[in-house]
Amino acid sequence: MTQFFSGLDPTLVLCLFVPAALIFAAWTLQIACAFAAVETPNFWQCLLCTLLVVVANILLRFWVNTSVVDPGLGTNLLAPVALTISIVAVMVRTSPLSALVITTCQGLVFTGLYMGLSMLNSTLSNVI
Repeated sequence: MTQFFSGLDPTLVLCLFVPAALIFAAWTLQIACAFAAVETPNFWQCLLCTLLVVVANILLRFWVNTSVVDPGLGTNLLAPVALTISIVAVMVRTSPLSALVITTCQGLVFTGLYMGLSMLNSTLSNVI
């Protein structure tokens, strides 16, 4: 997968792939809300929630890299998940347990997409 992205212009990636990923993430948030039996917010609220999660996790990662000397499992894994769950719970107006189910479902959809794109990339690399 890195071979695919290494040959692309960074401006192209920023202008095309990042907005597409945000739109897909907002759409999967709506799907995850429906799966968790939570009232599905509209698309723009999902897009705002996704954007807030991205910015908050970037700021958290910056803070961890600059202030924590030896980050452990809690700082690298549990803090971003707790931050994401809390933002989803507030933005979707649901309980933390439902926000956990929503976040897990959304992660599984993105994992499936990533695995599918990786398999497609490796198949195309072997053919060409």
